[in-house]
Amino acid sequence: MNKSIIFLSFFITASSLLFANNNPAETDTVPKPKYWDVKNTITFNSEQNMYENWEQGGVSSFAFSVFYRGAYNYQKNKVSWNNSAELGYGLLRQDISGKGIMHSSNVFNKSDDKIDLNSVFGYRAIKNWNYSGLLNLRSQFDDGFKDGKLVSSTLSPAILTSSIGFEYKPKPYFSTLFSFLTGKTTYVMKDTLAIPGNFGFKNIGQHWDFSLGSYIKIFYDRDIFKNVHMVSKLEFYYDYRKTTLLDTDINFETMITMKVNKYLSTFLHVQMVMNKDFSTALQIKERFGISIPITF
Repeated sequence: MNKSIIFLSFFITASSLLFANNNPAETDTVPKPKYWDVKNTITFNSEQNMYENWEQGGVSSFAFSVFYRGAYNYQKNKVSWNNSAELGYGLLRQDISGKGIMHSSNVFNKSDDKIDLNSVFGYRAIKNWNYSGLLNLRSQFDDGFKDGKLVSSTLSPAILTSSIGFEYKPKPYFSTLFSFLTGKTTYVMKDTLAIPGNFGFKNIGQHWDFSLGSYIKIFYDRDIFKNVHMVSKLEFYYDYRKTTLLDTDINFETMITMKVNKYLSTFLHVQMVMNKDFSTALQIKERFGISIPITF
């Protein structure tokens, strides 16, 4: 993981230097061109249900989560550099024992956990087409359980994807990236998860695995109606070690935000994943609720 930490440190430092170089000095009298477009959004969500002597039954619960999305996009002449960060974490506590939500017999369970850092560098080749390079890091903050069994943990796995290819971008809000030279490295820091059968690992004590394959990413980000914004992406990754295209990893994710008023929004987040290294079944995550967004 040292390589990933070095990469993240370099990424943050480089971004800071570029931001600094594009801030006009206070003594300048002529406005400088604006090359950076920066937008940050923090969303807070909370929900509580309480039942006591309710004839239809029910389980009291309390849930909260926080989600951050930052977009840092640079454009100058033929050069573009689009960066994004998505960080999310949420907890849910249910009164399973019937002794009260905060009773020691009940515990918090994770309802959301996401680290997704993305950087795409482009250089215009011809109209609507760019030479493109991509770096993407995906992981999580906390332990994850399925049927009481630990299946993931902090930076376990952490998936680093790097690719070189072409990007088709006919509109600012729509793009498709094609790469037939993509490296995908899966890291697992926790020893108890670094076992054969997990994340495609085949050897005892194996903590990382590298594969070479093809990658396609379709991305859409725009207001679809007044006060309704949608961010959507569809990704395909095929490992050249696999023997059939049916083993292609697929990730589809859509976030729709609907502004209610100045202070409140509703959101719908849907994600579907097909990754046979984890499970042969389709993975589905859906979240819907009211949020308090802060944009700066």
